[in-house]
Amino acid sequence: MAEDVAQSWLNLHCQTPQGVRSGLVVLSTGDISRLEQIVEWPQSEPEPSGLLSIARASLTRRVIVTRQSECPMGTAADCSEIAVPLASHSALHGAVALRFEHVAQPTDPACQEMIEHLRSGIPMLEGLMGDTRSRNRMITALELIATALAQDRSSAVAAAVATELASRLACERVSIGLLHRGRIRIAGLSNTARFDACSSLASDLEAAMYEAADQDALVCFPAISSEPPRVAMAHEDLVQSQGSNTVCTVPLGSRGQIVGAITFEWSEPQPQSLRTVELCKDVGTVLGPILELKRQARQSILGRLQESIGAKIDRLRTPGQIPVKVAAIAGMIALGLLGFSSGDYRVTAGATLEGRVQRAVVAGIDGFVAEANVRAGDLLKAGQMMARLDDRDLLLEQQSWIGKRAQLVKEYRKALAEHDRSQVNFLSAKIDQAEAEYRLREAQLERTRLAAPFDGLVVKGDLSQSLGSPVERGDVLFEVAPLDGYRIVLKVDQRDIGDPAPGQPGLLALAALPGQQLPFTVRRITPVSIAEDGINYFRVEAHLDQPLPGLRPGMEGVGKISIDRRKLIWIWTHEITDWLRLWAWSWLP
Repeated sequence: MAEDVAQSWLNLHCQTPQGVRSGLVVLSTGDISRLEQIVEWPQSEPEPSGLLSIARASLTRRVIVTRQSECPMGTAADCSEIAVPLASHSALHGAVALRFEHVAQPTDPACQEMIEHLRSGIPMLEGLMGDTRSRNRMITALELIATALAQDRSSAVAAAVATELASRLACERVSIGLLHRGRIRIAGLSNTARFDACSSLASDLEAAMYEAADQDALVCFPAISSEPPRVAMAHEDLVQSQGSNTVCTVPLGSRGQIVGAITFEWSEPQPQSLRTVELCKDVGTVLGPILELKRQARQSILGRLQESIGAKIDRLRTPGQIPVKVAAIAGMIALGLLGFSSGDYRVTAGATLEGRVQRAVVAGIDGFVAEANVRAGDLLKAGQMMARLDDRDLLLEQQSWIGKRAQLVKEYRKALAEHDRSQVNFLSAKIDQAEAEYRLREAQLERTRLAAPFDGLVVKGDLSQSLGSPVERGDVLFEVAPLDGYRIVLKVDQRDIGDPAPGQPGLLALAALPGQQLPFTVRRITPVSIAEDGINYFRVEAHLDQPLPGLRPGMEGVGKISIDRRKLIWIWTHEITDWLRLWAWSWLP
């Protein structure tokens, strides 16, 4: 029976916290040399001799024992071992030992949290293996836990548990107070739905609770002979002001922190038996974590954040924690430097290099591609032949009109000789028409030859794979940009477009020349936005102050426009703060 209970208890307490590798419970009748039963977790693991030795040490010394050890099976993680004795009154029932990893020192907060976890569960195990009175105490504690879990809010838990305790212990009044922002406030009174938080009773009860919480121990007035002497001035004042005969206060703890206190008051002389004292302690042990969980469950996000920050600050105040303190001091120094130092505020945007002038070479007539001499990326000289359209049909038409003109001239001379004035006028008009058609074909022949308008670079166009294909008049065949003049086009995010202005300087770093920064000056900010990848950009044009040889239109990079000097912390956080302002404003009524 005891072995099964111990095995179930060990399985529960080894699976709940993280990092536990193995556990052991040894049961004894008081003779350390004779260990009646040993239960292990996991059950498939061979007997952990290391845990058995620390369990024996805890039984011998009757104290909690912690030590460092090496984790088994060749793991590189550091392990720690904890052993806690199981004792009920003067009887020694055995010991509990756990091994867990990732803890460097027994004084580490994780180790202290593990000890607190064991302490919270050991009264239940002691009750199962102790005498009848211990079992009754355990049953009472379990019933109180059920009463507490049935309520939603911490105040309702406090009132319900206080009423239940007053009935079981024949108390005149049971009061439960919870710690809130550094002060203990009455959360519930037995048999009372409402109470005045500013009354003298509440003040006297809170003073008694403070007294027990400061000493982190049970405080009674009159004092109990079996307990160490405690300061009980506030308890004495409570007895005198409220007419009680006996007052006891038990602090409530959770994860090693005080979260409140319970005050018991008896109007008649109450025999302060050891059973009553132990029951009060058990109630404080099991009720503290429940009240704390209820409080955290109803806590707001802001409250949890404040509590987390407070916990981090308290951790810095504890002895040791040198790396954490050094990191915190370094962070404070860095934050101070960011808050008081200034730097150059610059707007960063993607940039593209373009020619200052860009000329389109188009097809002057309908035709077919006959030659293609250049393509994108080639350098040109002014007048250089770029491409030629098929001119055979035009040449034939031109020769045809030459023949027609010669025939008309002969007829004109004949009519002139015959003094046929009407025929002369008619033939003169036909000759002019033939002459015009000839000149038209000659002009069209000139348009079949596409020449470079100036020295520059072909930035677009390639007809080498389109020989023989038809083109129509007005089709753009090439785009040419000069090599002696460039402009920078920056795509500035709409969130930053209010900062740049004409005349501001900046630096450009091209992907082809990442090691060189080219200075430029902002010339123009266009009012038209461009949507790309779900983001709106505005086109900002700038002029290169000192062009370098080797630059080509179409090169891309990153440009930074110098605005002014501002605080470093603003420079690094203004984007998120601006976004938060806009988001908050959009939700405001």
